[in-house]
Amino acid sequence: MIFLFTILALVAAAVYCNVVWGRRKLRRMELEAIVARKRADREASIAAAKSSAAKVDVEVRDRIAVMEFAELRDGLQKGEISCLDAVRTFYHKAILANERTNSVCMFIKEAEEWAREWDEKAKEPGFVKPALFGVPFSLKECVPIEGYDQTRGFVQDTYKPTKEDSVMVAHIKKIGGIPYVQTNVPQSLLSYNCANPVFGVTNHPKDKNRTSGGSSGGESAILAADGSVLGIGGDVGGSIRIPCHFTGTAGIKPSHLRFSHRGVCGSVPGRPLINSNDGPMARDIETNVAFLREVWKDDWISQQDPYVPPVLWNEDLYKEGRKYRIGYYVDDGWFTPTPALQRSVLEAKEHLERAGHTLVPFQPPRVPEVMRLFVRAVCVDAGQYLLNKMLNDIVEPTLYAQVAMWMIPVRLQRVLAYVGSVFFPRLGNLMKALAKDTSELRECYAAIEAYRSEFTVLMLDKKIDALLCPSQVMPAPPHDIPSKLFASISYTGIFNLLDFGAGVVNATYVTKDDEEKLEAYPETDVWYKLAKKATKGTVGFPVGVQVAAPPFREEIVLRVLRDIEKAVIGH
Repeated sequence: MIFLFTILALVAAAVYCNVVWGRRKLRRMELEAIVARKRADREASIAAAKSSAAKVDVEVRDRIAVMEFAELRDGLQKGEISCLDAVRTFYHKAILANERTNSVCMFIKEAEEWAREWDEKAKEPGFVKPALFGVPFSLKECVPIEGYDQTRGFVQDTYKPTKEDSVMVAHIKKIGGIPYVQTNVPQSLLSYNCANPVFGVTNHPKDKNRTSGGSSGGESAILAADGSVLGIGGDVGGSIRIPCHFTGTAGIKPSHLRFSHRGVCGSVPGRPLINSNDGPMARDIETNVAFLREVWKDDWISQQDPYVPPVLWNEDLYKEGRKYRIGYYVDDGWFTPTPALQRSVLEAKEHLERAGHTLVPFQPPRVPEVMRLFVRAVCVDAGQYLLNKMLNDIVEPTLYAQVAMWMIPVRLQRVLAYVGSVFFPRLGNLMKALAKDTSELRECYAAIEAYRSEFTVLMLDKKIDALLCPSQVMPAPPHDIPSKLFASISYTGIFNLLDFGAGVVNATYVTKDDEEKLEAYPETDVWYKLAKKATKGTVGFPVGVQVAAPPFREEIVLRVLRDIEKAVIGH
């Protein structure tokens, strides 16, 4: 009888698996058909943009194409450049950048219409041009713009266009900006690489085998490849700052309280405390400042979204010559950065001291515990939402490691954590991260609030205005590394957990000396070995530094970053 039941159970299991596999196969065929259709639409979008770009006089296009942000803005203000010529020129520039990086999702076809409307208004007597009149903007694909998908890299979310602009996009249009292109993201947004089954892999402009970062990787790539002068990214664990570090660009994640998130889905809807933050990205900090001065000069955002406090731009905090007391660290006690990353902080420290700032050593408390809290709060439901999305989609191969982790039941992860801690303590630490029940989740939120209080008191006691630290543990790695080295986001993730404003600026480049010093880099566990291997061969790659400050003090972050930038580039 037992033998018969065993046979029946095995047969039932085989039938069940066959049914599931069959459904999965049919679903994959459906999804692949959607991908083929969407990629055809993208090719048509690129072709239309190319046709439009060809209508600009070549001399005019070439003149506009070499302009930096300030010159472009001034030319538009003075009427020396038409909005339509600017948009068509940036179509051309983005197409060239896309050929190098695969950073474009879709061109925004209405951009030409909006440009014509601004050009017509400019002819009206007494018309006062808004501050960013005619300036083309690139947008991370998950930034809601009416009529366009925000797929977050999921095939299942294509052909579900957004019904209205986000407050950010509406504000950009109000001050004269013209969104003209959407840029690529990793599937789920929770990765610092940039690949998804819908639009493919976005690569670093210097090396197709390395990532431009994520999740705002398309933005960093198009900026670094000269296809945009100003764009909007989003950041929940380093998604603006890590791409900027990898590609030598500049950006800031404000505290989530300074911008509206109405209508923005984010990577995991319904997640409190660890909030996604929209923010500007550009090739330099000055451009970011020019944008933020305009969007924070009045309370327009608060009028559209009462959950955003009316905190206006504080020029006194940003003014040139303002001196600050800055805490710095090169190692957070969780993941030691590779040599170039440590050197960048020490050189930035010297730049800031020469500018008159006071630099003092600082050590963030209990970062291993912070990493557990961060992962638990980001995933909220132990990754179930993300796992369900992935299992109903084509899984991007570079994310297999993350998906595999979500598939292991939490209680089994806890058991494995005890075993793993003996041989691999850091992995054991993170395998205790996902919440097994709502009680643990509540305790996590309480611990985050307590940590914020502790951190604030520590900065107050030391009279510290801002912090200077690495932005990652390595330069731009190969595409498969981010899903294997999630632990390296500790330098950025901590400021999402604290809800600080934080930004990154290019500070140096990897040197041969850095490569030689890499030989002494630790290999005490698998993660260190991976970071060391990923860093080899990066001589000449950009290295950024990060500056952070408490909420509503983003102007301090920008001032410090600008002083570093001036010291590095000489102006």
